[in-house]
Amino acid sequence: MTTPQLPAAEPEYDWTEDLAHERLVDLTRSHLAAAQKAAAGAEAATVQVGYVQLARDLAAGQTGGLTP
Repeated sequence: MTTPQLPAAEPEYDWTEDLAHERLVDLTRSHLAAAQKAAAGAEAATVQVGYVQLARDLAAGQTGGLTP
């Protein structure tokens, strides 16, 4: 009769590596979200500036002059 064998011990696991990876992923996601928000804000501001310039150009065209 054979004696039952215990399973081999699992290798030690470095939980700090997992935590560091999770922190890096969270930080990267927050940076991405901030960059997307900044890009959307810049796009909106560019559109507004374009509208202002268009209005100036249209007004200048009606009076026959150019706006600076």
